[in-house]
Amino acid sequence: MNVRLPKDEDIRIANQDDIARIMQKVLMRQNRLHRQKEYFWTIGLNTSNDIQYIELVALGKVNTVSVDPTEIFHIAVSKKCKSIVLVHNHPSGSIKASEADKRITRELKLAAQILKIEILDHIIITEDSFSSVIDQI
Repeated sequence: MNVRLPKDEDIRIANQDDIARIMQKVLMRQNRLHRQKEYFWTIGLNTSNDIQYIELVALGKVNTVSVDPTEIFHIAVSKKCKSIVLVHNHPSGSIKASEADKRITRELKLAAQILKIEILDHIIITEDSFSSVIDQI
């Protein structure tokens, strides 16, 4: 499902802070009950680090979300994006990457190499903080 960029945000991304801020705004659009589920998004970037799309690829349960590599990469391939950022939330409020988070990040990085798409980061967000899974591997 395509997600609209918040109106007050620029499409140019400079760093992790920009991604986290934008995606926290996207998350906060959901009512409190729905924010208690895990969401998994991909963000496609062009070579100037402008956002080409934000896509919700999976909606999970309170503490888990399953992602399919096909869903992660199909829009990036069709839009010819050379880099993507993975983002998911932790309703628990913890920004520590789980072993499952680390495993899927490693697996998706391998798939991305074959497609010649760079995964710039995998960010875990909560309503008020964030961390990088890649920094925790």
